[in-house]
Amino acid sequence: MSSRPNPPHVWSFFRSGGLDQAVLGTGADLLALDQLDQKLWVALGCPVRGLELDEKTLALVDTDGDGRIGAPDVIAAVKWAAGRLNDVGEILRGNDILPLASVNDTQEGRVLIASARKVLATLGRKDAAGIAVAEASDTARIFAGNPLNGDGIIPPEATV
Repeated sequence: MSSRPNPPHVWSFFRSGGLDQAVLGTGADLLALDQLDQKLWVALGCPVRGLELDEKTLALVDTDGDGRIGAPDVIAAVKWAAGRLNDVGEILRGNDILPLASVNDTQEGRVLIASARKVLATLGRKDAAGIAVAEASDTARIFAGNPLNGDGIIPPEATV
């Protein structure tokens, strides 16, 4: 029995500013970014700072730490997300809250869910169906609500 190779991804394009740009509308589009000829990318790099995007998030995407997000960084971020989400297209929806049901049942996904549930419980929202970016990034509030907050004092409830 011969196996057929997967057919190449079929891209859709739109024209804006005199340039043809690939439409990134589905998880399949994101997963095929490594197949899109980089001559067709509108930009091959952007700075981590000075944009109207969260600099902490951009710094996480900047895998080589050079202060710029390049095509390999974007592709790596998509692959990271794809390993944890049922549909990597979830990141295209622009929601501030990630529904916990969107996280897959892989080892990586279970770690992500456990971490999100711990944060939500610490914030008094243990039954929440999703976690917001602001909740996940508010480390001061997360650590303040944790019995072991790093201040060197071990309260009795932390020893149970």
